Amino acid sequence: MNKLSILPKTAVKVFVNVMVMVKVIVMVIVIVMVMVIVMVTPATAQTVIGTPGLMNIPTAEIRDGGTFDGGGSLMERELQAKPMYYNTGLYYINFAPVSFFDVTLRETLIKSMKSATNHKMGFYQQDRSLTVRVRPVKEKEGKWWPSVLVGANDIFSDHGDSYYAALYGVVTKTVPFKGIGTLSATAGYAKPIRMGVLYDGVFGGASFSPAFAPITRLMGEYDTQGFNIGVGAQLFRHLNLTCFTREFKGFSATVSYQYTIRFKR
Repeated sequence: MNKLSILPKTAVKVFVNVMVMVKVIVMVIVIVMVMVIVMVTPATAQTVIGTPGLMNIPTAEIRDGGTFDGGGSLMERELQAKPMYYNTGLYYINFAPVSFFDVTLRETLIKSMKSATNHKMGFYQQDRSLTVRVRPVKEKEGKWWPSVLVGANDIFSDHGDSYYAALYGVVTKTVPFKGIGTLSATAGYAKPIRMGVLYDGVFGGASFSPAFAPITRLMGEYDTQGFNIGVGAQLFRHLNLTCFTREFKGFSATVSYQYTIRFKR
């Protein structure tokens, strides 16, 4: 009786061990598949205000025609200017109908009193703003010239002014280093219009995507108001993530979903 009672226990123990091994193998396969999917996807970046760029400055990059990108950002107060010197957030949608033109619509949360009779402060208002950009020159691999882009934040408004309002020009040059990675450098100039205060003067920055992890971008920039450093990545071909700091005084982050419509010919 003792031998007969031991046999089922042993069988159960073996079965449990086999199932654990199967689970581990399945997990390893899933992790490897995810890494393969992720690692073959080149990184892209999105600025905190929703236009293609580094962290808080635009680049001369425009996505493929038919690409939508929608998301949201958390913005530390160091990125703001008075009277908006507080932590806030925004949400946006960016669309490139063709590969040389895109448009971004965003809504920024604004602190205000709840009403004329209720002085409680909170995010009761939103600032709607629009960016349009055109890239007349696109860089080509192996050629010396950079991409050239001109853009405008809030060139018109039907209600008040925007802190983003500015006209700017920007150039971007990308240089691949075989077996090492890809370096991209950007420089530009912004001229504020109306009540614009966030972009005024010379800006520039660079990003580097290592060959062993092309989904990531290490970034540094000067955005006319201060210096930012951070990292960005694109996961599963669609999910863009960016996190950065303004001179280590606080942190900002952006997350967005990107999708390109593929037209059959």
